[in-house]
Amino acid sequence: MFNLIFKDILIQRKSLLFGVIYVFVLILCFQDTGITMFLTSAIGFSYMMIQSACAYDDKNKSDILLNSLPISRNTIVVSKYVSAFVFSGISIVVYSLLTVIINLLKLPIKVSPITLEGVIGILFAIVLMCGIYFPVYFKIGYIKSKVYNFILIFGILFLTTTLLPAILGDKSKVIIQILTKFFSSQSDLIIAIKMLILIILFFSISCMISLNIYRKREF
Repeated sequence: MFNLIFKDILIQRKSLLFGVIYVFVLILCFQDTGITMFLTSAIGFSYMMIQSACAYDDKNKSDILLNSLPISRNTIVVSKYVSAFVFSGISIVVYSLLTVIINLLKLPIKVSPITLEGVIGILFAIVLMCGIYFPVYFKIGYIKSKVYNFILIFGILFLTTTLLPAILGDKSKVIIQILTKFFSSQSDLIIAIKMLILIILFFSISCMISLNIYRKREF
């Protein structure tokens, strides 16, 4: 499994370089936005790398090759899910290095510090997007799933920024106040643990769905 993840990293050497530039550009674009800078940079970089790995697999007919080798389909599926966490980790490392370089060179650029809340937020966003996307990807492949991926990304943005506020109206403020009160009564560690449990549960369910789909797929 780890060889498959390492393969996804190696085939994207050029994409990694582009990703570093991408993160730096987002840092410049999201000045004075606080933690939004960190979240946007890391989430964007992570999901870009995940999508790129899927694109390379489709271009190189990796599914046909891997299924001709003594590698179980379970391993192929699980490696994709684990790679989501690996790419999230890489994105955080890239952001950290750029932050250090900016501070060492004393560039006139404001950077948001890395926080536990930010890391949990990144993992939650990546798990949500990949947890929905991967079952579709394993069902119909990368090319056909591009449309669903487009709908997924903009659907989540539309849902969270436009639709829900419009439906809930003033109730959204009450809900936010209730959630704020609920979380403020608990320590950051407890909140982080609960979020991690939720992340693992959702990803596990998504992984089981993908495993069931991929086992039945013919190449």
